[in-house]
Formats: sequence, structure tokens, C-alpha cells
Amino acid sequence: MEPELLDGLAAEDPRAQRSRDDLRRIHRAMATLSIVQRALDRGTAGSRPRTLLELGAGDGSVMLRLARRRATRWPDVHATLLDRLNLVAPQTLDGLRQVGWTPRVVAMDVFDWLARPDDTRWDVVFANLFMHHFSSGELGRLLGGLAARTRVFLCCEPRRSALALAGSHLIGLLGAGPVTRQDAVSSVHAGFRAQELSDLWPDPQDWVVDEHPAGLFSHCFLAIRKER
Repeated sequence: MEPELLDGLAAEDPRAQRSRDDLRRIHRAMATLSIVQRALDRGTAGSRPRTLLELGAGDGSVMLRLARRRATRWPDVHATLLDRLNLVAPQTLDGLRQVGWTPRVVAMDVFDWLARPDDTRWDVVFANLFMHHFSSGELGRLLGGLAARTRVFLCCEPRRSALALAGSHLIGLLGAGPVTRQDAVSSVHAGFRAQELSDLWPDPQDWVVDEHPAGLFSHCFLAIRKER
């Protein structure tokens, strides 16, 4: 793991604002939303979620794009966007409301959120380019807390591979700025492969767990609680 530059920049720093714009382009280039949707469809087969939580939600753009594609099949969803900073613009929240979803922003460190006495249970918790920021010990704590709070957990992360590393060095071709160019390489070094997340997931006998490469550069982990 290497510290990423974006994490150390103030929200109003122009370099941070450019990096967030870069990330939206990168998500589209990597077809991140399509990968997330396929996994969510597997995780929610036979049921529709009513509560959805995104960890490391950033500016909320991924949640809004998901809502616009899924609102017809998943009406009346309560969507919570959790991030250390509140970066969600009012128009993003309005967009979620316009498709019939009820949004809520929680500005809090994820471990502070886990430490709160709260018996809320979520139908789905998902994260995108978030889990690779943590050490193995922190991941164990985080995954253990999530397993107690959700029926389905999904994350889509950088794949730690030679191809992904080569791609990260070419991210400037998408117009990415210097912060994103450096952070992309760091993200791949901190990414996942094989069954690294599965090995940290608690009580695997109570879950259907799948971990696999996705697309050219992504790595997905999906955990579905077994019906009792």
C-alpha cells in the first residue's frame, strides 16, 4: 500500500476537483457500472433491495447512474451514501429523488460508522475503488462489520496484475491529471487478486462467496448471505 495523493487533498483543492472529474471518466472507460450491475443482479436474484448503502461514495455519481438504470426494477429504494467528506452536490440528490429513490448522505469515517451502536441492516452494501485503501488488518475489521450489517456485499476494486499496471501508466491518455496518474499506479499496487478478500470474509459457511477478475483491469468480490 502507498498513500494516494487525493486522500491528502482538501475537498476544495483544484487538484482534488480535477481528480474527481478524472475518476468519473475512468469509471466509464472501465465499464465499472456494468460490472457492478451484473454482480448486483446476481446478489439480488429473486428479490429487490429496499435499502442500499455505498461505501466511499465520493460525489455520488456512481449511485446516481445506478439509480437511473435500476429505478424501474427497484422502486422506492432508500440509498445511503457514506464517505469521509460530503462531496454530493444538491443536483445529484435531486436526481436520485427524481427517479423515486430516497437519498441520505453520511459524512463519516467508515470505522467510526462501524463503531456506532446501530442495529440497522442493509439489503445491499457496495463499494467501488474503496477497499484497496486499507491494510489486511483493517480489511478484516471492515469485512467483519459489514457481514453483520448486510445481506449482500459487493466491491469492485483494482486488479493487481501486469496488465492493470501497464494500463495505469497510460491513464494520461484519458486526459487524467498528475494526481490521478500517480494514484492510478498506487491503486494497482494495492489492488487484489486470487481469493485475497474471500480469505478475510468471516463465517464463510453462512455465505455464498465469489471473487473473480472482471473486465480488463477490475477485481470483484461478492458475498450473499445464505437463506436460513
